[in-house]
Amino acid sequence: MIKKVVGLYFSPSGDTSKLTKRVAEELANRMNDTCIDDIGVSYIDLLRNPLMADENFDEETIVVVGMPAFNGRVPLPCVKMIQKMHGSHTLTVCVVDYGNSSYGDALYELYTFLEDQGFDVLSAGAFVSQHAIFKKIASCRPDLRDIQMVKEFCELTAKKLHRFCGSMIQELRPKVAPLDIKGSMPSKAPLRLPIHPTPNKHCIQCGECAKICPMGAINLRDVTKVDSRKCISCTACVRTCPVGARDFHGPMCAASGLALEKLYSKRKDPEWFL
Repeated sequence: MIKKVVGLYFSPSGDTSKLTKRVAEELANRMNDTCIDDIGVSYIDLLRNPLMADENFDEETIVVVGMPAFNGRVPLPCVKMIQKMHGSHTLTVCVVDYGNSSYGDALYELYTFLEDQGFDVLSAGAFVSQHAIFKKIASCRPDLRDIQMVKEFCELTAKKLHRFCGSMIQELRPKVAPLDIKGSMPSKAPLRLPIHPTPNKHCIQCGECAKICPMGAINLRDVTKVDSRKCISCTACVRTCPVGARDFHGPMCAASGLALEKLYSKRKDPEWFL
């Protein structure tokens, strides 16, 4: 019997956390009518509380895992954390969000990682949010249409969940069939953007950006120094700055923004696989 929903997310810009929570809460609400007690919902923020030890999830839990797609890949800091997650045929939903460009192999990669760790992935979806760096791309998304499509995805997922939660005996449950997700497992290291966030004159050297950086790329003693070999341009430091002093600057950033705005101006809708 399902007793709880756990959402895990890595969300430097804040969009992935909203998506993961929306999916987790929708699923919990839709599953309550088949459970004796109300299903509890909890979350693990993998950016602020990265997994340092193994985390086990049983068959009484539904897991929702949300990741942003970075250049069409699962973010580097998350790969080792996923390897610390262990399922026991735990029913799972995985979602990625991206800035209307391409989610590439990220969803397939996430799905494969989770299956390898003992999770039974029932559904997977790729959803659009405003681009984390170039704000004119997918501006004001997710919008009402996006939110309605998330609800539709959750409704279809909940119907599928009902079929697999009908028995309290694991051996009597039907087997989860593989999902036909677009993409493949990449053989090369993920690409990194050549632009990195830096502070402006309003920086107060509080160090919050260095503390939140998942790659340890910002010098804690002098936050103007960024190790470009480590930085993955995730925007965590931009979002966490208390005075809004950190952002992407320079001619390369401006030129990249103009090019990408033209390239990805056409609206892309969510895609899912069940």
